[in-house]
Amino acid sequence: MSTHWILSAALAGALAATAAGTGGAQAQTRHEQMWSSYDPTEINGAHGGRKLPTFVAGDPFGGPPGALADAVAEAMNGGRAMDQAAAQRAPLRVLMLFNATTRTGPRICDRSQPPPVADVGPQGGAVDLVATYCRGDAPQTQVLARMDGLSGATDPRFRDFIKQVMLSLFPFRNPDMQGDNFPD
Repeated sequence: MSTHWILSAALAGALAATAAGTGGAQAQTRHEQMWSSYDPTEINGAHGGRKLPTFVAGDPFGGPPGALADAVAEAMNGGRAMDQAAAQRAPLRVLMLFNATTRTGPRICDRSQPPPVADVGPQGGAVDLVATYCRGDAPQTQVLARMDGLSGATDPRFRDFIKQVMLSLFPFRNPDMQGDNFPD
């Protein structure tokens, strides 16, 4: 399976613009990856506009249990987090791994393995995030991002950060697909 590495200077600029004027916090996308099997119509078609199950691991802020998952869900779709065990098993899902993870790359979505683990606890306002869109056990897209200077999950800049990551995670086009959405 081929992979495409997409460096998005425009997105990095948008993230930096979001951070400018927010107390000097700086957000950046380190890299984005798209697997050739990614179908951008899948989310709108198969998912029908419903909330996408999201598994959240780690908590760079060390808040109350579930607070980070709820903040992520609110930023993504204006709702509360679903049961994390159900999100981990869902056929189409997003993994949001905060700070260090035990599994990356093509194995990150493998549900036969224990759920990915990330660090919990205060990290001085720095948030590292590996966001991955999974179909079954296969990753479709992945974004590595970082933002410094966040005060917690309720910080409005955190919400903006998650929204920007989601824009990168779901590109509108897969270069491996033509107008009929089939690989070249």
